[in-house]
Amino acid sequence: MRPILPALGTSASMRYLTFGALYFAQGIPQGLQLYAIPAWMAVHGAGAATVGGYVGICTLPWTFKLIAGPLMDRYGFLPMGRRRPWLLCAGLGMVLTLLALSLVPDPLHHMGLFMAVSFVGNCFGAVQDVATDGLAVDITPEDQQARANGVMWGAKIAGVSATLTAGTWAINTFGFGHAVAVLALVLLAVLVLPSLLRERQGERLFPWSHGSISKEAEAMKAESWKEVMVAMKRVLPLRNSLVGCGCFMLWGLINGLIDTQWPLFTIQQLGWDNSAYANLTAGAGMVSAIAAMLMAGWLADRVGKLRISTIYLAVMAAGWLMLGLAPQLWPHSGYIPAFIYGSQCVVTFYQVATLALAMSLCWARVAATQFTLYMVCNNVGVALGAALLGPLHTSLSWSGLFLLFSVALTVLTLAWQFMRLGRHKTELEHLEQHHMERITASVAPAGSLVPDLGLPGPAQ
Repeated sequence: MRPILPALGTSASMRYLTFGALYFAQGIPQGLQLYAIPAWMAVHGAGAATVGGYVGICTLPWTFKLIAGPLMDRYGFLPMGRRRPWLLCAGLGMVLTLLALSLVPDPLHHMGLFMAVSFVGNCFGAVQDVATDGLAVDITPEDQQARANGVMWGAKIAGVSATLTAGTWAINTFGFGHAVAVLALVLLAVLVLPSLLRERQGERLFPWSHGSISKEAEAMKAESWKEVMVAMKRVLPLRNSLVGCGCFMLWGLINGLIDTQWPLFTIQQLGWDNSAYANLTAGAGMVSAIAAMLMAGWLADRVGKLRISTIYLAVMAAGWLMLGLAPQLWPHSGYIPAFIYGSQCVVTFYQVATLALAMSLCWARVAATQFTLYMVCNNVGVALGAALLGPLHTSLSWSGLFLLFSVALTVLTLAWQFMRLGRHKTELEHLEQHHMERITASVAPAGSLVPDLGLPGPAQ
């Protein structure tokens, strides 16, 4: 019987909808654990070191994506597709760990257990993120990647913002445990959509359904660990690959510092409560998410991913410089809210452009693993930035910290200027040509050459 819904590989609209749903689902635990809970902790008197330590623990598992990427390229249940089994299992794990988090008694006095459960939940979140990114790289045409990233990142910001507002209200109204349990059920409902869509026509929806392995999935499967590692060994040392790694890590460090300081600055320095902080941040997130879904991908295509990224960074650096030099304006109503709205929009647009840029840096044969590497560099930076907030805040005033952000953003702007996308594309073409020549040579006279384990196996 013909499936009611089209496969993701054949429908752009279903791809956008599904990627958006998956990224919205990622935003639920992140909005809770990276924003709502830190604000709740700040209200209850937690210091910068405690809040930063919790955010660092939540972001640390995202550095393990470097393991998850090759694991998914090497193993999978191909009758259901290359990525769907991984992302569905990881999504279920996210739901279960959120339910477990809701059962932790008096979290502020059981921080060890609280952090341990949060750590495990973010491990599942990282796996789902890798599976979603791998699926996007596998089945999204290059001319749709910027728009897809706009939808994905906008949906994630929307999920974070909605969770921050609703989660903060629910925590204050019904208590921590009940609020988190409800969010777990919302996450489960969002994950229904990807469970009903195949990657490619003819595959199974579930292990017990009818269907078979698609030719595309079978052709892309790595037949050995060495095949994945050899390809990465060839593409990673390229100059532009290394520049990308460095820039993504530096951005993560800056972003980790900025995101972690906001609840402390607004609540403990400006005297806001966590509801005011949550509502403002969520409103800014929603505005930026909608704007990103409508315009960010189009701008990246129109202006150029690299050029527009450096423009965004220059705007951010100027904004933090102005904020650091004018502390007398902080108490004025409307000043910090306007800055938060503007900053969130620019950050979201920058994220969309650089995610599309990361896809452009990937060699198609190991695109999922290579893309994951760039995201791991970013997440290592985020964890490091969150952990550094406490030590930096003890030696710098708020103005000094904001000026440090401006300097770091300026350095990142200059670092991106070492990127040469045209040269990198040529280098990738040479890698592919060399790879095909090796395949041809290896099958010339049967048995005359020692087989290269880095080449695709018979199934390809």
